[in-house]
Amino acid sequence: MSADACTHAGWTTRTQARVREVTTVQLQPQHLGAGRLPVVGVGESLEVAPVLYLSTVEDLRCRPRTAWEAGPFGIVGACGVIGEPRVFRDEGGAVGVEILEVGDREVVVNGAGLEDPEHLEPGRLVFVEGSFYLDVDLVGIDAPVPVPMRGRYRLAAVRRHRRGPSGGPPTTERLHRIPAPEDVDPEAFLHVADLVGPRRTQP
Repeated sequence: MSADACTHAGWTTRTQARVREVTTVQLQPQHLGAGRLPVVGVGESLEVAPVLYLSTVEDLRCRPRTAWEAGPFGIVGACGVIGEPRVFRDEGGAVGVEILEVGDREVVVNGAGLEDPEHLEPGRLVFVEGSFYLDVDLVGIDAPVPVPMRGRYRLAAVRRHRRGPSGGPPTTERLHRIPAPEDVDPEAFLHVADLVGPRRTQP
């Protein structure tokens, strides 16, 4: 867990942060532009399914067997084990997802962005890096088993990041809601949202 999460407004101890952890997710520009994300204001609730888009998968060697670090840009580094894949069914047929287990935490992972195909076989100990995003397909799927991390969250903050002038540091603007398609700034390189969800066990 990042130090930023532990100093979130209204939290005074690491214990409180562990009970109500912030999940920071990237709001993908293609979903924002197409109006596929809920346009809700800060303080309101929304039903979402965060998924970890993998950029790195390595076999676990000298790192701890269980670790979880998440930052303010939706970037995650974690040590855990590949779990049994989940198969959900909806009207369009079978939908399968890969699972990462970090202690008692389960996360849906998406390996489509990896440079080389990875065999995410169950039981494999791994270190992964990636970024959280909001999956628009898993939200409404009628699944016979729980979808990890899918649920109702409170929108705690929305931020828009732009590149700084003349190669300077990026600038950050706080927004009062998730942007509607007509409000998306094409000059921004990243939109993120902080979600506060239900209690969950930490590794």
